[in-house]
Amino acid sequence: MHARMTRIQASPDRLDALAQQFQQDTLTQIQGLDGFQGYQLLGDRANGTAIAITYWESADAMQDSEEAVQRPRQQAAEAAGATAAPTVERFEVLQQP
Repeated sequence: MHARMTRIQASPDRLDALAQQFQQDTLTQIQGLDGFQGYQLLGDRANGTAIAITYWESADAMQDSEEAVQRPRQQAAEAAGATAAPTVERFEVLQQP
């Protein structure tokens, strides 16, 4: 399994808007992609940081989804009042409970 972590530095008072946008728009766009395995959305209300972690069946599935997730990522950043472009990191999941 692989994971892509997207970090958005947002306005602290816009985290709820980001979560709503993610639930209503982003998920509907990525849930149907081949190899999608799930997600977590984390937020720090003190400093406005939001982290979305999406899980993928394989490195290939994650790579194949890159183009499809670019627009939803930008929409989430806009909903959050992002102060900078989102940053993205990719990982192999080494252990999972």
